Formats: sequence, C-alpha cells, structure tokens
Amino acid sequence: MIKGLVSVIIPTYNRADYVVEAVRSAQAQTYPLKQIIVVDDGSCDDTARRVAGIGGVEYCHQENRGQGAARNRGLRLARGEYVASLDSDDLWDEDFLARSVECLEAFGLDFVFTNWVKVRGGETQVSEWLRDGKWRSYMTDRRGEWSLLTPPQVRKLFLALCPAPSSSLLLRRDSIVSGWGEHMRIADDWYLILEMALNRPCRAAFSLTPRWKKRADGMNVYDGRSFAEIGRNLHLHDYPTFRRDFRPLLSRREKLTLSRREAMYRLRLLLHEAVNTDLAARVQIPFIIARLRNLGRHS
Repeated sequence: MIKGLVSVIIPTYNRADYVVEAVRSAQAQTYPLKQIIVVDDGSCDDTARRVAGIGGVEYCHQENRGQGAARNRGLRLARGEYVASLDSDDLWDEDFLARSVECLEAFGLDFVFTNWVKVRGGETQVSEWLRDGKWRSYMTDRRGEWSLLTPPQVRKLFLALCPAPSSSLLLRRDSIVSGWGEHMRIADDWYLILEMALNRPCRAAFSLTPRWKKRADGMNVYDGRSFAEIGRNLHLHDYPTFRRDFRPLLSRREKLTLSRREAMYRLRLLLHEAVNTDLAARVQIPFIIARLRNLGRHS
C-alpha cells in the first residue's frame, strides 16, 4: 500500500465515449498522487481501443458480472492508501480528490462523501440528497464546509438511506471490509458503506458543496429507470439481501425498521402495478392505501 496514493477505480460497460471523459476528469485532478484503473465489465463496443489511446491508465477486461464485481476487481488491483470509484458516466470537478483527502486526513475519518449535480438532457438539477433535506438533522458538528458524523450517526443515516453514490466517496483502504456488494443489483455502494458501519465504529463527513456531475441518460443503473424496475431490483431484491446478510449485526429495532420499510415499498409497488393494470386489480387500491397509511404510522 502506497501512502498518500488515491486508487481511482472506473468501472464501465459499453460507455466508450463517456469513459474517456471520466478518465480525463480523473487525470485532471489537482491532487497529484493517483492510480487510475479502468475495469471493462465485458463491453462489446470500442472501449478497449479508446482507453488504450490514453496514457497513464491501467486497463483490465472481465466477463460481464455487474458494476459491483467490476469495482471489486479494481479494488484488488489498488495500491493506494485511499480508494475512490468514479462511474464512467460521471465527472469529477478538478478539486474533488484534493478536498476529500484534506478532510479525511484532517479529522482522521474512515470516509467522506460530497454532494453532486445531476445533468439530464443538457439541464442541471440538484441532487436528491440536497433536495430532500434529510441532511439537516446530521449537521451537528460543522467544520467549514464539512459536517462530521459520529459512528452512531453514520449507522443511523446509512440504515435509513444511501446519500453517497460511489462517485461521491473517498474511502480509507484499511476501513473497507469486503468491498462493494457484487450480489446487489443496484445498491452495491450502499452495501459497501453499511458493511463498514455495522462491523466497526466508522467516522465520516459530508459536504453539501457539489463537486461532481452525474450524467443521467436512461442507461444508468438507477437514474432514469422506471419506478417498477427500481422497485423490483432495489426494494424486492436488494433490501431483503441487506436484512439477510447483516441480520447478526442489527439490533431488534433495526431489523423491525428494515422489515417495515421493505413491506411499505412492496405495497407501493403493488399499488403502482394495480393502477397500470385492469379494473379487477384496481379494486385492491383502497385496501393497499389503508395498509400504507398503517405502516407509515408505525414505522
């Protein structure tokens, strides 16, 4: 492990144009010590040729196994004290790494995450994290632009939601437990942080200053997908996987909270599908709404 080095992992799949721009944004970082690894997850476009034309990049190809497996392949190749993963459709501002490393070291943290803006069809939108305002209750220890999180706050926050997509994170390599969740369909990054937070006390920080861009074009793993598709992959597959894998590490209250949340999303998905099917299914809507209200009162 090389002290001070940031290993940047860029997973990609059939994003030849985007991945070149992502690599360029990693190379343009003002932070000087970087190892850039592109993991091609079975692309059938000209990704290999395009990346080969860029100097200073380590490229490896694997059979298509998903973004979590690609990130973990990069993690095995990483030599840095710090690890970051930049999705091939995202772009970092040039000071992303410098500001993140500075905060991580100044306060002796396990990881930091930074706000972003979403770019869709040429329009710029604020992130869901900023828009929803759930960060407000976690701004109890302000240090300049950064808000420090205690281990109980990290645990509570990441059991409730994932405010840190992979491209927003800088992690201390020694703090990672096993890596990204390869068996998750969407939430491989969420799995990574939850596993860290549940296995040992983790200290972290976040900044509301946007320092990267998420490009949404309908081909992303999460952004731009239909509610039904997200529901099936995240709420019906990934949520139960969280409860199964982390069950020994959860308190009784945490298990109950996760179970109720999963049940609520199942009902929401059922309601969504009922609205879009025939009249026979629609008669169930009043019952579903009543169940949702009841779950909301008790969660």
